[in-house]
Amino acid sequence: MKRRLILILVSATMLLSACNQASGETNSQELKENTLDSAASSPANDESSSMESSTEDYSDYVGLWSTDGSRITDSGAEFNIEIEGDKITNASLYTQTSSYDRFAEVDNITGTIIDGTCTYKFSDDGWDNSGTLLIQLKDNTITIDVEDFVLSEDNVIGYGINGHYELIKVQDDDSQTTTSDTTLNKYNDDWTEEQILAELDKRSHYKDETSYYPDFLRYKEVVCECTDISVDCYPLFNTDTQYYQASDFENVPPIIIHLAKNEIYARHGYIFTDEDLNNFYLTQLWYLPEVQAADFDDSVFNEYEKNNLELLSKLDTY
Repeated sequence: MKRRLILILVSATMLLSACNQASGETNSQELKENTLDSAASSPANDESSSMESSTEDYSDYVGLWSTDGSRITDSGAEFNIEIEGDKITNASLYTQTSSYDRFAEVDNITGTIIDGTCTYKFSDDGWDNSGTLLIQLKDNTITIDVEDFVLSEDNVIGYGINGHYELIKVQDDDSQTTTSDTTLNKYNDDWTEEQILAELDKRSHYKDETSYYPDFLRYKEVVCECTDISVDCYPLFNTDTQYYQASDFENVPPIIIHLAKNEIYARHGYIFTDEDLNNFYLTQLWYLPEVQAADFDDSVFNEYEKNNLELLSKLDTY
């Protein structure tokens, strides 16, 4: 009896040990699987976190920047930039010098920002020059350097997008909140330089809204050798006081002949129904829009104008 009791105790002990061992193996296996699952998911999370933290935030650079932190009133540069993530989705660089009424622009600028720097190659800045813009967005400032600049062979003036630009952000309340007189005035020879500059400033936006102005400006500067502030003060030709012959226009570009014909109307305040043409004449300080096309009476033309209008109408192929 005593021997049988001992055997039962031994058997029970062995069975209990086996159960504990099996339970331990099961817990160990579950722990191992959980550890593997955690390890498998961890790298992906780390990689995602790393990617999110590696993208810099350039949103503070979105908006309008200029050389003095305000809109151009005389001379300077403006840079308008749109950004999504690390991409410049659209930007434009505009420069102006009112002293000689010249301007240049590179638009549709796009590219990827890497370590605060983006490069963009341009082939035309309004003067047929080319180069590469090195745009740097760092320390809450924007600097632009023009590298590999190539001056167009036809650009005898030498103006264009070139050099170094340090830009300051234009604040919203400074962008265009000033109230100024926008009434157009007609130029006369008694005006001071300040009066001319003020009128040029009022009309300056029309230059961006007409396709005629770049060709007009080249003709005035290169052919007429007018490179000073008076470039927009007088008509192209004296069609109201002088008889012209076809030979006078042999080497004149078609677009200039087209403007010469229409400025006969413009002298008398004719408001053009062609918006492109109307915007061009609004850039001219000698022009005031006074008479709607439907109300215009061509009996206002003198004999010089009648003869020159007939001639230019035949020569106008634009």
